[in-house]
Amino acid sequence: KPPFGERRTHLTYLSVLRDKALRNSLLGIAIPIALQNLITYMTGMMDTIMLGQLGEVELSSASLANQFGTIFMVLTLGIASGANVLLSQYWGKGDTASIRSILSVMYRVTLVLGVGFTLAGRFFPGHILSVFSPDTALIQAGARYLSIVCFSYLLNGMTNVMLMSLRSVGTVGISIVVYVTSLFANTFLNWVLIFGKLGCPALGIEGAAIATVIARGIEFSIALFYILRMEKKIGYTLGHFFRYDRSFIRDFAVNVTPVILNELAWSLGNSMVLVVMGRMGRDFVTANTITQVATQVVQVFIIGLSNATAVIIGNSIGAGERQRTWDLARSIVVVGAAFGAMAAALMLLLRGPFISLYNVPEATKALTSQVMASAAFIIFFQSHSFIGLMGILRGGGDNRFVLFCEAFFLWGVAIPAGFAAGLWLGLPAPLVYIVLRSDEIIKNIVGLPRIWGGKWIRDVTR
Repeated sequence: KPPFGERRTHLTYLSVLRDKALRNSLLGIAIPIALQNLITYMTGMMDTIMLGQLGEVELSSASLANQFGTIFMVLTLGIASGANVLLSQYWGKGDTASIRSILSVMYRVTLVLGVGFTLAGRFFPGHILSVFSPDTALIQAGARYLSIVCFSYLLNGMTNVMLMSLRSVGTVGISIVVYVTSLFANTFLNWVLIFGKLGCPALGIEGAAIATVIARGIEFSIALFYILRMEKKIGYTLGHFFRYDRSFIRDFAVNVTPVILNELAWSLGNSMVLVVMGRMGRDFVTANTITQVATQVVQVFIIGLSNATAVIIGNSIGAGERQRTWDLARSIVVVGAAFGAMAAALMLLLRGPFISLYNVPEATKALTSQVMASAAFIIFFQSHSFIGLMGILRGGGDNRFVLFCEAFFLWGVAIPAGFAAGLWLGLPAPLVYIVLRSDEIIKNIVGLPRIWGGKWIRDVTR
């Protein structure tokens, strides 16, 4: 029995995609976000390529050190993603005053988290690195990197939440400006500081960290200027940061806490994945580092579509269009499956050219090729996780169900099985990679019936 209106048969719900205004809205958000993410990933790729020229130790140690920063980044993205459920629905209702109050709460929470992570990275880098690997060389090099790059956390976190909040009102172009500037600044500074160009000393891995901090400072400055001086839809000012409606603190906590816990569980789980890889060998860590960069690149449009879906779904619910929301969700699932298959095929095609960019031993290159083949298999299922769970269900306010799927299947299935496969049974690294990512497969089995049922459609505004 359909939850809304008439029953849809023979994929007639796909007719919702014939709406030109809807397609333009989806693509108008998805494409700029995809470009923004591609630019961001290219920045990370340039970091890994340049550090890879120094050797496998520098590349792997920076990757492990960045995992701590990734935990913070994922938390801030969780804050912004959870807040965007509220923001997009309030935007659908045209309530900008409520949007400003939610933004103030979001900025304050991000500020407190950023200070905490910065202090931890500055004063306890060696202890943090020792969690991920027992390799002394990796810990020593990574600690030098982490003690500097931690100063970029707060800047990057604030930039991310500012730019992500603009997505809820359909403003995405400024993100491209910010990240293109950062790409060129970071790449140029890496070249100067890592290798000692233009009369500067060759600082190696410390130079990469300094370049990252400066680039993040440039990002933050541009984003802050735009929010306070040029953005007109929301009309946020510095005064709103100190003066806002406190009644929204509870709404923020109720809707954002499950998303933060979701992202925390995922980021800590991903750290445990690296613990397994770090104990299986330095070459597996390097192979995973290269694979992750390639994965981000081939999935760039899928992530953009996921973000656009969350915004459009939220706007549609806020406008009271429940049947249209349900049809749109199922249509995007079908389209997303096609993009997932294309991303998997692209991963297989790009293996050779991508690996050739890195200065690593031949044995590591061979292992990386095998791991990337395993990643191609997982990417098809992971694409549904992005679009189905992060886009549709989270955009519809079904954050608790998403939290259950993300946390339970990762911590209850994938991580224990990965430890057993890699550290007890000694299975080959490509197979261990699939086991460690097996939660992506299970989430598809559980998530699709939830989307098709329609019970996730919730109005979370006042």
